[in-house]
Amino acid sequence: MSNRSIGFFAALFGVLLILGSSLFIVSQTQQAIVLQFGELRRVIQDPGLKIKIPFIQEVTIYEKRVMDFDLPATDITLGDQKRVRVDTYTRYRINDPIQFFKSVKPANEFGTARRLEALVGSTVRNVLGKVELRELLSEKRSKIMHQINTEVKALTKGLGLEIIDLRIVRTELPPENRPAVFNRMNADLQRYAKQNRANGDEKAQEIRSTAEKERTILLAEASRDAQILRGEGDAKAIATIAETMGKDPEFYGFYKSMETYDAIVGSETTLVLSTESDLFKYFSHPERVLR
Repeated sequence: MSNRSIGFFAALFGVLLILGSSLFIVSQTQQAIVLQFGELRRVIQDPGLKIKIPFIQEVTIYEKRVMDFDLPATDITLGDQKRVRVDTYTRYRINDPIQFFKSVKPANEFGTARRLEALVGSTVRNVLGKVELRELLSEKRSKIMHQINTEVKALTKGLGLEIIDLRIVRTELPPENRPAVFNRMNADLQRYAKQNRANGDEKAQEIRSTAEKERTILLAEASRDAQILRGEGDAKAIATIAETMGKDPEFYGFYKSMETYDAIVGSETTLVLSTESDLFKYFSHPERVLR
């Protein structure tokens, strides 16, 4: 092979080497940053064939897709001093590659996992350390998870990471602690039931006392109103009697005698009276009635 042919192939190899070092591809699921001597030059978000300065600039590719991080099972002491083993599952993505490159060292999946392990682990431990086991196993669980998500999102915002979701996959008691925890929970529930019953009895007594007080007041008011009405009736009756006596005293005597007859006749009381008695004057002298 002649020197010209060798030179041609060497030049062709050099051109191909330069082109290979100058061109790179960014797929639709990726984003890239271009560094020159370790300093950031540009960010590439659009997919396609891209160009860089060979041997001077280097490219770091990051995922755009949502990625997963599983925190290893962690033993946590809750607010009621019960220990549980918690597994968490985090979904995240890199939404700011520049901030991610500056904040996470090394700026790769390993460095991300290390930072998330520290941040998620400490947040879960701090939040769950203030709640009780029965709260974690009740409808309050969603509120607790919302608090954990909010705090982790705030902590990772400065890392160029966006937390999509964070969940507690499993919560269980360590095997060696289960009997003691179950006994303690049973005692707590019994105490809670007794307290509820005591509160119920107190409330019932309060309701009964209030009802009895209201009953006494109503009866007193009803008795007062009855006395008033009775007094008004008696006053009207006395006025009517007085008016009748003034007009016809003989008729009034007849009316009162009829009332007396009605009370005596048919009663079990035996009275021996003379027919000349004033009480029976209307029997012995009926002409007085017709007069």
